[in-house]
Amino acid sequence: MSRLCAYCGKEGTFSREHIWPKCFLERVDYLAAHYSPESGNVHGADYIVKDVCQVCNNEKLSKLDQYFCSLYDIYFKEPRGPNSEVIFKYDFNLLSRVLLKIAYNTARSAGSETAPFQALKNYILEGDVPPSPFAIIAELVSPAYIVDNSKEISIPKEIPSIGYRSARAKLTTPHGHLVLVRIVSINSFFFHLLIGKEKTVDINLLVNEFLEYIPETTFIDPSSNVVILHSSHRTSLRSLLPLLLGKFDEFKKYFEKNRKEQS
Repeated sequence: MSRLCAYCGKEGTFSREHIWPKCFLERVDYLAAHYSPESGNVHGADYIVKDVCQVCNNEKLSKLDQYFCSLYDIYFKEPRGPNSEVIFKYDFNLLSRVLLKIAYNTARSAGSETAPFQALKNYILEGDVPPSPFAIIAELVSPAYIVDNSKEISIPKEIPSIGYRSARAKLTTPHGHLVLVRIVSINSFFFHLLIGKEKTVDINLLVNEFLEYIPETTFIDPSSNVVILHSSHRTSLRSLLPLLLGKFDEFKKYFEKNRKEQS
């Protein structure tokens, strides 16, 4: 059976598509530690998918990558403090498409749920009509503070929000099961993608439930191009703790190996 492109659905010459934009990875020097559910190991290599044709990858998706990297240079690069305010200017068409691309690539690579993305593939490529039901909710997370309880006097140590992640999440509200939730985070900026599993899903209802469930988050209005974000009380470390604690031995082994190789 002939291979078909994951985006256009056509046969063609296939290429290696980075899950995260290559220009972004070059900016962060490819520094990362990823846990692979398939292998059960932690590794530093970037995930790559091989089911995207050259036309889609080089002619259409690459434009989205450039937009993402411009946002990184302006907004995402520097971790934000606990009382930050950011006037975030955006092009909803480009922002939504590149976030969906990263989420879709990640889901395919990890063997996660991809059915809700099928109705969005053409939008990611062409950016014609904004998809529905679909919404983006942004969050500006704060740095974490750790106190050394072994000392009588300990000054809290600030742990800035550094790192990038694309993962599946869960919305435990009355109607949360009606949407697929994906998180795309870059340092202090967390983007929660709500994708309806059926065309009849009332996305406004889900957005309102999300905003009540996680206060200090902000709806990204498709009809606007600017939003003011304020630091939330949540930290990026809090969202990562379940994974770090659950796979502590795997991460420890990876970082010890890295330390030996660099010494």
